[in-house]
Amino acid sequence: MSSITQTGTLRAILVCSIILTTNLSPVLAAEQPLTLQEIVNNAIKNNPAVVETEKKWEEKSSRIPAVTAQPDLKVGFMKDDIPTTSLNPGNAMMTEFSISQEIMNPAKLKVMGKMAENEANMTKTGWAEKQVEIYAQTKQAYYDYLYSKQALIIGKESQELMGQLAKLAQVNYSTGMVPLQDTLKAQTEFSQMTIDLLNMASMEAVAKAKINNLMGRSTNEAFEVKEEFTAPPPNFDLADLIKNATENKPSVAGMKYQVDMAQKGIDLAKKQQLPDFEVNIGYKKNKEPMVESQADPMDPMKTTFMLGERKPTWKIEVMAMFPIWQGKNKAEINAAQASFAASQAALQNMKNMTELDVQMALTEAQATWRQIDLYKNTIIPQAEQTYQAAIVGYTNGKVDLMTVLEGVNTLRNAKLGLYKAKTDYEKAAANLEKAVGKPLFTNGVQP
Repeated sequence: MSSITQTGTLRAILVCSIILTTNLSPVLAAEQPLTLQEIVNNAIKNNPAVVETEKKWEEKSSRIPAVTAQPDLKVGFMKDDIPTTSLNPGNAMMTEFSISQEIMNPAKLKVMGKMAENEANMTKTGWAEKQVEIYAQTKQAYYDYLYSKQALIIGKESQELMGQLAKLAQVNYSTGMVPLQDTLKAQTEFSQMTIDLLNMASMEAVAKAKINNLMGRSTNEAFEVKEEFTAPPPNFDLADLIKNATENKPSVAGMKYQVDMAQKGIDLAKKQQLPDFEVNIGYKKNKEPMVESQADPMDPMKTTFMLGERKPTWKIEVMAMFPIWQGKNKAEINAAQASFAASQAALQNMKNMTELDVQMALTEAQATWRQIDLYKNTIIPQAEQTYQAAIVGYTNGKVDLMTVLEGVNTLRNAKLGLYKAKTDYEKAAANLEKAVGKPLFTNGVQP
């Protein structure tokens, strides 16, 4: 077999292998990969920020009985009339035991209890809001990791293509079809791709560490994931999404509780004009003898004096505290009314911002979905045709190496662009879920 025939055969094998490589789909093998739902569930359960807000809610809920309780009972013990010549309390002539109880007006306590419940409910909605936030962040981190992982795979695939192109350039150079410069260009591009792969590997490691961090684990803990694309097409009714969000989103619900608490604050300020009470019960023992006189019935002018023991006595005292300073009461009512008006304005602003967030998130999702369709049906098929035509043309000496390199980069960027569009759509869908305030697509344990 002649050298020309051998060269042609080698060239044909290289061309076929290059074309086949562009159509090979990489297979990811991993032991017990985590599903997206498992990752999300772990994050919602174990993320420290979620646990923190949950404990704050438990704290506020536990304080409700303390707010509605009457003041503590006071028990007193007193030694009185101690002689100035003695420092011994046992020489006191009088001993008094007392029990005192302040009684706050029940109408005030009832309103204070309602306010405490509203505050607890606010922290509960804050917990729910944090769960939704971590839910969205985890999904976005998951798709960042998928993209960085796929970028690394496509980068390795492109580098393999470039290595085969370098061999093809060497074959063409050996037959005098192309100059040495083509071989050097291919080798340089191959080396540059190595640098790109190192950067992609760093991106993958960072994305993986972020997922671990969201799940409340060590950032370097090893795991693998199962590739999932769960979001359906963005065929949502904007009006329904906005209505759902402005009525049920945790942050909006929390603001409603704040408005109600401010309203109860007005009620409490008005009820401060009602009196409070205090009841005091005392028991006295007196050592000082009691002098008793007794007249002689036979001689009215004759009186007999006798010393007797004093009997213990009881004391009952009831007091009412009236808020007579009207200026102070009016100032408290005015302050409470201003707080209520501010809360109403904050609630309306929250609803407006929620409506805007939902509309922006849905628009972003719809735009990204159109990009996926464009990549699938137009860009990638064109890039593959252009690349394969360039390979055949370069084999036959009809195009230069730069045309082939451009085809390689175009095809690689098209594949990356499609995968990025898919992950960007999933991230946009997660952002839409965050804007609405609840998961829309996945099943299982959710916030």
